[in-house]
Amino acid sequence: MGTRDRIIQASVELFNRRGVRSVTTNHIAAHLSISPGNLYYHFRNKEEIIRSIFPRIAEAARAALALPQGRPVVAEDVGRCHLRGLAGLWEFRFFFRDLHELLARDSTLAKSYRELQGWLIQEFSVLFDRMIAQGEMSPPDPPSDLERIATNASMLWTSWINFVATLRRSEIRPSEIVDGALQGFLGIAPYLDRDFAREVRAAILMQSGEGRS
Repeated sequence: MGTRDRIIQASVELFNRRGVRSVTTNHIAAHLSISPGNLYYHFRNKEEIIRSIFPRIAEAARAALALPQGRPVVAEDVGRCHLRGLAGLWEFRFFFRDLHELLARDSTLAKSYRELQGWLIQEFSVLFDRMIAQGEMSPPDPPSDLERIATNASMLWTSWINFVATLRRSEIRPSEIVDGALQGFLGIAPYLDRDFAREVRAAILMQSGEGRS
């Protein structure tokens, strides 16, 4: 692994552990046992490091919502989307925990984040359209509410870590991944066929390990 990638990896680790505000470029350099000058050769400041981390966050989100092609969407696909989405947030939890501050400080990062949110809403809409066409989901009344349901799904994904962080001072636990996935699922559950909804919930618990005996 090159120095640039090591800096990014160490920054994610320290930001997750301490919060962005408490970590300086000197802390990152010391953590890696490199000189500050070596770090500045790759990144001019902390904002540039965070900007370079964001494509990895976007990639994790896109991978989570990758829909199957050439076959119907099944309950396991929907459960996997919710669970992998929250797992991606967990991997980069500092970003969503400190989201408002980070976006306020960097207009370039804010633009990239808005683009990601727009993509998430669009992909959730595609997922819901496919489930409606398959008969696994009832269309909302009026149909124009489908975009609002997709927006709600995106908001639940991206705000879950921040919501949990405001409830207590202790470190966010990995178990919150499952809780967040279930919260996202429950946002669409009333529109799903009852049996299909039961299978999605079971898939989330099974893929997380909580459904195994």
